Amino acid sequence: MVTVLFSWVIICGAALLFGKAVTDSVYGRHLETMGRPDVYLVTGIVFLNAYAQLFSLFYKVAGIACTVLGAAGIAIFVLYLYQRFYRKKTICLMPGCESFQMAPWRIAAVVLVFALTLLWTTQSPGQYDTGLYHAQAIRWVEDYGVVPGLGNLHMRLAYNSAFMPLQALFSLGWIAGQSLHSLNGFLCLAALVYVCSTVRLWGENSLRVSDLLKCAMAVYVVQKAYDMSSSGTDIEAMLLILYIFIKWSEFLESGRKEGVVYGWLCLVSVYAATVKLSAACVAVLAFYPLYLFVKEKNGKAVLAHVAAGLAVLAPWLVRNVIISGYLVYPYAGLDLFNPDWKMDPAVLADDSQDIRMFARGIRSAAEYDNSLVGWVPRWFLANGTGDRIAIIVGAVCIPLVLYLIGRSLRKKEYGLTALLSAGVLNLVFWFFSAPHMRYGGPYIYVLVVMAAGTVGAIMRDGRSERAAAVCRTVLRAAAVTVVAVFMLRYGWELTKVLPRMEARSFLRQPDYLAWPATQYPVDNVHIWMPDEGDLIGYYAFPATSQGKQLKVLKLRGEGFEEGFQHE
Repeated sequence: MVTVLFSWVIICGAALLFGKAVTDSVYGRHLETMGRPDVYLVTGIVFLNAYAQLFSLFYKVAGIACTVLGAAGIAIFVLYLYQRFYRKKTICLMPGCESFQMAPWRIAAVVLVFALTLLWTTQSPGQYDTGLYHAQAIRWVEDYGVVPGLGNLHMRLAYNSAFMPLQALFSLGWIAGQSLHSLNGFLCLAALVYVCSTVRLWGENSLRVSDLLKCAMAVYVVQKAYDMSSSGTDIEAMLLILYIFIKWSEFLESGRKEGVVYGWLCLVSVYAATVKLSAACVAVLAFYPLYLFVKEKNGKAVLAHVAAGLAVLAPWLVRNVIISGYLVYPYAGLDLFNPDWKMDPAVLADDSQDIRMFARGIRSAAEYDNSLVGWVPRWFLANGTGDRIAIIVGAVCIPLVLYLIGRSLRKKEYGLTALLSAGVLNLVFWFFSAPHMRYGGPYIYVLVVMAAGTVGAIMRDGRSERAAAVCRTVLRAAAVTVVAVFMLRYGWELTKVLPRMEARSFLRQPDYLAWPATQYPVDNVHIWMPDEGDLIGYYAFPATSQGKQLKVLKLRGEGFEEGFQHE
C-alpha cells in the first residue's frame, strides 16, 4: 500500500507539472477554460506517454528515463516558483486555487473513493491478459525499449498499446525493488475525484448531459474494480473516451466557441487511439475544430494542432513498424514496409479472427460465421444478464440519438452534431469489429445518456415546464440511485478480497503472479513457455505461450536486443 501511494504521488506530480507547463505555454490565452487540474493532468499523461514512447526508441524505459524526466521536472518547478513568487508574489500552483472551496459532502466522497481505490489497487494483478502478455510487454520496454520483430515471439506483443511504455515509466522497479502495477488504479482514482469534485445534479434549472456522463464514468470505474491492480489497456482507453465526451459537453454547455479548446480534445482523442485502436473513431471530432479554425481564419492553429497530433502519433507508429513490420497491427491492409523482421501475414489473419471470435463468444474456428444472423444471437446470449439489459437499452436509444443528430444539424449546432456522430461511429465500429463489453461498454453508456438528453430537449421544445421538471427529477433520481448502488457494490466487493490480503500488502503492492514454465532453446538463447495453458507472468522472461511461432522463430543477431525473425 505504501509503494502504491509512493507511485501515485510521483505519477500525479509529474502529470500535473508537465501538463501545466505544456498547457500554459500552448493555451496561455485560454486559461479561463484550460487552466484546470483535470486538464493539466490529462495533458500531462499525454505528454509523458509520448516521452516514454520516444525514449523507448533509443533506450530502455527505466531509471535513466525517470532521471532525465525528474531533472527536467525540477528545472520547470523551480522556474515556475520563481515566476509565481518573485514576479506575482504568490506561490499558488493552480490559477484560482486561493478561492477554491469544496462542499463537505464532496470532501467526504473524495476521501471515501481514495480509500476504496487504494485498497483495490493493493491487490494481485488478476486480469487474465496481464498474465498472458501485459507483464511481458512492460518488461520488454523496461529492459530493452523496443525490439525489432518482437511480434514474432508472441503475436500479442505486437498490439503495442501506448499504455505499456507509460506503465514502464512508472513501474519504478529500479527503485521499488519490483515492477509496480498501480497506474490503472491512479487513473481510476483521478476519474472518481474529478466526478466527486465537479458533478452537479441538484439545484440547477437544467440537467446537463456532462453531469450524466460523469455518473456513467463513476459506474464504469466501479465495474472495473477487479482490474485496477492489473496492467490492462481497457481502463485508460475507456476513461479517455468518457472524459472527451464529458469535457466536450461541458464546453458546449458553457458556450465555448474557440477552436483551440476543441482542438485540444481532438489531440486527446488521437492519443486515445494509440492506447486502444478501438477508440480511433472518436477522431471524427476533429472536423468541428477544423470548421471553427476555418471560420476564425486561423491557419496557424490548424498547422499547430496537426503537428501536435503527429507528435503524439508518430512514436506509436514507429514502434508498430519496429515491433511487427506493419504500420498498424493487426491490419495487413496498411502494408507499407518490408523489413526482414516482418510478421507472417497468416499470423495477422489468425489473430484478427481470434479477436473477433473471442468478442463474439465463439469458441472454435469451426463455429465462426461472419454473417449477422450467424453471430449476433450467439454474441447476445454469451453476455451476462446485466450486459444484455444494457445492450437492449442501447439499441432502443439509437433512434433517439439519430433524431438528436438531425435536430442539431437543423439548428446548426455542429459541435453537438460532431459529438453525437462520434458516439454512434464508436459504437458501430466496436459492434462490427470486437463487440466484447470489456472493450466498449462505455459506448453504450454514452448512447443512453445522449438519448436521455434527447428526452429533455423534446420536453423543452414542447414548452411544458412542468413535464420538463418531472423529466429532470426522474433522470436525477435515476442517476443518483445507479451511482449509489454501484458505489455500495464498490465497497462491498472489497469484503471478499480484504480477508485474503497478507500483512505485507499494506507495505508493498503484491507482485505479478507467476506460473510454472520451462525453457526451450532458440539459436544460442532460451525462451520460456508455460507448462500448462498460456499464462506466463513477468519473471519467466523472455517468454511466449504460442508454440507455432516458437517453432519458426530465430534471432536476427546474437542477442535479444537485435530482435526476432520467422523462418
